[in-house]
Amino acid sequence: MQRRFIRIIAVFIAAAAAAIRSYADERDSTRHDRIDESVVISVRESKQLEGVMSGRLRLDGANISGLPKFLGTTDILKTIQLLPGVMASGEMDSGIYIRGGDPGQNLILFDGAKIYAPAHLFGFFSIFNSDHISSATIIKSGLPTRYGGCASGIIDISTSDTTVTETEGTITAGLIATYGTLRIPIGRKSQITASGRGTYMNYILKGVAKVMNDGSDLPEYGFSDVNLTWLSEIDESNTLKFNGYYGQDGLQMYHGQYGVSAGMKWYNAAASAIWDSHPSDGPGNTHRISFSRYDNNISIDRAPASLTMPSSVSDLSYSGLAALRFRQSRLDFGADYTWHHTEVQYPDITGLNSLIDSQQAPEPYDTHEFGIYADMSVWFSYPVTINIGLRYGGAVTGKTFYSGIEPRISLAWTPLPSMQFRAGISRQRQNLNMVSISGMGMPTDFWIPVTDKVRPQITDAVFLGLSHSLCGGLIEYSIEPYFSLLHNVLEYDGAMFDMINRKYIPEDHVISGSGRNYGVEIMLKKNKGRINGWISYTLGRAERSFPEIMDGAVFPAKHDRRHNLSVTCNCEPTSRWTFSAVFVYATGTAYTPPVGIYLIGENMIQEYGPHNSARMPDYHRLDLSATYKFKPKGQCRHSLNISIYNAYARENPLYRDLRFSYDQQHKTLDLQLESVSLYSLVPSLSYTFEF
Repeated sequence: MQRRFIRIIAVFIAAAAAAIRSYADERDSTRHDRIDESVVISVRESKQLEGVMSGRLRLDGANISGLPKFLGTTDILKTIQLLPGVMASGEMDSGIYIRGGDPGQNLILFDGAKIYAPAHLFGFFSIFNSDHISSATIIKSGLPTRYGGCASGIIDISTSDTTVTETEGTITAGLIATYGTLRIPIGRKSQITASGRGTYMNYILKGVAKVMNDGSDLPEYGFSDVNLTWLSEIDESNTLKFNGYYGQDGLQMYHGQYGVSAGMKWYNAAASAIWDSHPSDGPGNTHRISFSRYDNNISIDRAPASLTMPSSVSDLSYSGLAALRFRQSRLDFGADYTWHHTEVQYPDITGLNSLIDSQQAPEPYDTHEFGIYADMSVWFSYPVTINIGLRYGGAVTGKTFYSGIEPRISLAWTPLPSMQFRAGISRQRQNLNMVSISGMGMPTDFWIPVTDKVRPQITDAVFLGLSHSLCGGLIEYSIEPYFSLLHNVLEYDGAMFDMINRKYIPEDHVISGSGRNYGVEIMLKKNKGRINGWISYTLGRAERSFPEIMDGAVFPAKHDRRHNLSVTCNCEPTSRWTFSAVFVYATGTAYTPPVGIYLIGENMIQEYGPHNSARMPDYHRLDLSATYKFKPKGQCRHSLNISIYNAYARENPLYRDLRFSYDQQHKTLDLQLESVSLYSLVPSLSYTFEF
């Protein structure tokens, strides 16, 4: 591992040296401006993706319409998965993996409210309506101390902070779903923004069943969500915003031959109130109150027995942030508090017998989490800026109390207006943890807080970074090696139905271990012209170790992908046509392979090889999208989009199944692994009307 990391550092140093030699004389000839920690090129067109020069990535909602469309819509989370350091998920996987971290280690915020399950349709759609949001910021390193409670990255999504003067709206109708957004001004300085979305997949599936007419029991699935935001500009320095969201999913399956029905239902609810005060004569302060709830339930019925497996987590939180500016420094400080109410997943069984039927659910957990923090930014002479942050936080669950400090230090050196070097080290603590049963970020996963047996997850991370802009902002590139050590990583020690125990205690089925993530990210962007886009590549490893698994030997995490490449291209040959293409390639995920089957009496037992020692086939696909904009009529605009997901029909496997056949003649049993794919090519057509 050390040798690999040394090679990564060597690549970084070589690239940095070449950049300095090539552009040493640019320092005296180019004008620059400074705003906090970001570098702004003096003359540059607006870009769809901001932040390469500051080490953070920001998607601007006003400019993302030209980005690639997935199933007829521009999706924020799908676009985020095309960025360096964010691993491409596989089929039916809604998880977001940032620099080798697990999906449950991320902090996803929607106007300050935490979101626990950010996807519809197992990852095909995110819960965020792109027409309703203003921006999405992705922070992978150098996290400000105001962000606590996570062991990996940050995705901070915001709605608009500016009002409109006339009523505006957008409606998009597609083959799978229809959604719309309406902005209504109220007076001169207030507005209401409402969005809604729904799918009619059930009608499509029922129509398919009638056409097939073969007795097939197709699943029923549907999702819907609504957003409502009220924004008021009280005066030039103060704004008040209320934001609400609710979304639900339902999946139902029935097998008539065996009389078995199964289903999953889950929903997200979030609400927040934000008061933002920023006087023109100096720094201000921001206060947020938020509520969020995530609830899921799995059910299986076969008369006379039934099984349900519910779980939920509810949050009520407050955060306050203030700032003070001095001559050559800035101080940001604040505090936050969150009350978590967690109901851990458990089996509720009825209709069998008194030995198995559940008698009592585990007691819910009430957790009080707090943090106080401060960030000091100091610039000595313009090219050097140092950020020193310290966060002290903790959590109380019953009689259990954990706390600790989280130091975070980063250094930025800007030798040229178009070049920046960054380095930093940080510690992050997480007190509410996701336990993954499926390993795919699906609604079968549940959340558990710290207890006397479940300790906080801690990440110690270090990073380096080089960002450089060429040709007046036409081209940008960045290189960033990273390394992190993970402590108290959690894993469920059995299968889903190991929970069927009359004395089920959640903590007894959660094991703790350690891990490390390391690699290097490379990104190249073209910002201007009729053809633009980016190439991102990550060479990385995600490794884990648990005393209970292979006696503590190191093994790759399920989502470990050595190579992760995405290529995004947008082309606007005319003002009417926009074409886009996305190519994604990633090393196959790791899994534990079955190596044999033997019989004990009449029972068939599978024997497995070393943990996560085999790989799924490499994952790759090509997505294509074409949008035609009709001639505007007054204030109305129309467009038609045709998109193809997985254009060359690559059958990326969902899982591998061990199948066997008996040779009657030779009295032998043949075994082989077969890849199971869910779909190949998925076309989509959508029509958008704006006014």
